[in-house]
Amino acid sequence: MISIDDLHRALGSFRPVLDAQQRSAVDAAPTTALFIVAGPGTGKTASLTLRILKLVLVDGMAPRGILATTFTKKAAEELRSRVLGWGFRIIDALKADPAISQSQKSFIETIDINQVRTGTIDALCEQLLREFRNPGTQSPVLVDEFVSKTLMLREGLFGSRRDQDPSLDSFLLDLHSESAKPYNYHVGTKAKLVKEIWERRFQDQVVWSQFPTGSAPARQLVSDAHQSYETALRLAGLVDFSLLENEVLLRLRAGQLKDFTEELKVVLVDEYQDTNLMQEQIYFQLAAACSGSLAVVGDDDQSLYRFRGATVDLFRDFPLRYRNQFGRSPSTVFLTNNYRSSQRIVSFVNAYASLDLTYQAVRVASKPALIHGPSATAGLPVVGMFRNTVKELAEDLALLVHAAFRGLGYSIPGGRIQANATGGDVGDCALLCSSPAEFSASGKPRLPLLLRQELASLTPAIQVFNPRGEDTSTVDVVERLGGLLLECLDPNNSLSTQTSGVSQEAQTVFANWRQKAIDFASSASAPPGLVAYAQGWANRDSGRVGYEWPRITTAIELVYGLVHYLPELHNDPEGQVYLEVFMRQLSACQQLGKFEGRIIADPANTGLSEASIKELVRDFLAPIAEGVVDVNEEMMETFPRDRLSILSIHQSKGLEFPLTIVDVGSDFKDLRAPAFKRMPTAGSASHRMEDLLRQHSPLGVPARTQTDRAFDDLFRQFFVAFSRPQDVLLLVGVTPTQPGGRVPNVATGWDRNGVCRWANNLPFVMI
Repeated sequence: MISIDDLHRALGSFRPVLDAQQRSAVDAAPTTALFIVAGPGTGKTASLTLRILKLVLVDGMAPRGILATTFTKKAAEELRSRVLGWGFRIIDALKADPAISQSQKSFIETIDINQVRTGTIDALCEQLLREFRNPGTQSPVLVDEFVSKTLMLREGLFGSRRDQDPSLDSFLLDLHSESAKPYNYHVGTKAKLVKEIWERRFQDQVVWSQFPTGSAPARQLVSDAHQSYETALRLAGLVDFSLLENEVLLRLRAGQLKDFTEELKVVLVDEYQDTNLMQEQIYFQLAAACSGSLAVVGDDDQSLYRFRGATVDLFRDFPLRYRNQFGRSPSTVFLTNNYRSSQRIVSFVNAYASLDLTYQAVRVASKPALIHGPSATAGLPVVGMFRNTVKELAEDLALLVHAAFRGLGYSIPGGRIQANATGGDVGDCALLCSSPAEFSASGKPRLPLLLRQELASLTPAIQVFNPRGEDTSTVDVVERLGGLLLECLDPNNSLSTQTSGVSQEAQTVFANWRQKAIDFASSASAPPGLVAYAQGWANRDSGRVGYEWPRITTAIELVYGLVHYLPELHNDPEGQVYLEVFMRQLSACQQLGKFEGRIIADPANTGLSEASIKELVRDFLAPIAEGVVDVNEEMMETFPRDRLSILSIHQSKGLEFPLTIVDVGSDFKDLRAPAFKRMPTAGSASHRMEDLLRQHSPLGVPARTQTDRAFDDLFRQFFVAFSRPQDVLLLVGVTPTQPGGRVPNVATGWDRNGVCRWANNLPFVMI
């Protein structure tokens, strides 16, 4: 083994040395439980990586005894990349260090850091059930969201036509919205709500027998839908993420995974603020197997996933919960040195975090403010751009982006916003919004669309990347592809309308898709050969004399054939994402269906041929048309360098940009603007779901009101947004929502008591 000083000397050969806070997290004894509260840009991934390497190189811990999990696949890949990349560089530096003895070098030669276990909690659970399954049993197959959503729609909602029951409809509508005119409430929404209740049952460890159903018909229907969904999964040998994690928890409690836990020496968990109760119980069970050696890393101010069951209280109260479980307290380490942002941005973020006095009660106790890194420059001032209309805002914002990345820069008081002359491009900038939707609920253009149009009108034009800007089913190229698929599979519309398990909403979308496809195919711009190709599929007949057509073809052949005539699906970054939606849903259809995505053309058995088409309509195309499946964050792991990315604030978590534009109020021209986005008067669906289920959970009834939790979540949301930039932070909105304006807004300095703390002391300069 080597000394801790040897490790840090080797590390210093290729990167800056750790600060004192980071070293306290890295250097702690291997048996020490750690509660690491890491603010944005404070090097939590670096600290977690080096903690792992220290355990191996200094403490002599077997790499296979180390388990490190994080929240997303992308974060897990980054952590593993760091562990391996830095690990091998440190090992090479140690081998070349004359101060390291030959016996130490021999020890280093034996280390295989590839054996460190890293990944998401779901990947870990899947691996455990695969590698340590009970004798004589098959490993369950984990399904993705496309499969699980399709099954919940098909078996849970459409089963016994529960979707048409008025009591269930009323129950779900109350969860969805308190508005008399709810937005975006359709069969896809209902399926998502029923599935969310299913997931929260496990995430919150609800005692389902205590969830009253006998006197509540709607609750019984929800329970019945869950049973139908679970039965369909189990008959197919499948599990979803909730069943997967719950099964691992049950096996851990029963002592059935000792082959794994007896090898385990330490558990490290990143992004712990996004953990739910079921996951916490898994971590505690794993930690119990290694004498409580558990280190958690996170930041309560960056907890954004309440709607996915995350319970920020578990992170904030971790020291107490750990002590109750293990009889001793963890060591608390605060990482506060921000190495991402300029001094002015760090100062702004600190001020925002302390703006609302009531919010302080839900933060980690004694949490210190962020400190800018020792080499951080003062930087440009934080900037605000507010205009009378969203159209004017889009025009001026487009000019700023264009000048910064395609011109000579944009002057502001105190400096100039200009792209890096070496390698800088518009991908260094992002617009962060509460929602990247390009249209409002009433169909009016929003800032993301208007900015797209304005940037496209400039010379040279700048394109944007916003595949979540529209409902996938209404995107032009999706409509054309969907319509062409329907025309090829069912040209007379004789089967689609007869397919059970397809809602009226989907049938309406299908009709629109077909018309868009027909208009496209008959237009002057239609690609040569498209009509002939589609007609060939529409007229398929394996028994026709002098005409060859295989009895069995696959839908994937048809999709790829049509993609040839829709080049934007393979040469445009947004189009590639939309094609991915089709391919993942087709994969779900193959996994669930009797025909496995195959198209039968058998004149001797027309019933079989028709059934294969109906299955594709129901399980492939209908979920897309109904909005049950959509573009998700995992499909956008990278962003094009030559486009302006428009992201939800949730999606931006973990990212950073030299120039970050935050939409703090482009939708709020008057007091009729949605209160839940700026000054909540009630909770959201997630808060109502908590109150519905947690009364039957060990978590208990939340102590704070729905409205207070909604405020807390908004403050966290904009804290995350404001802490993304490296060099420039630009707040944008319409004039009524600027500090002191007539529209109260927590993003522009208002606290929940209705006081604008920025009204007479702007923390940014106006441009």
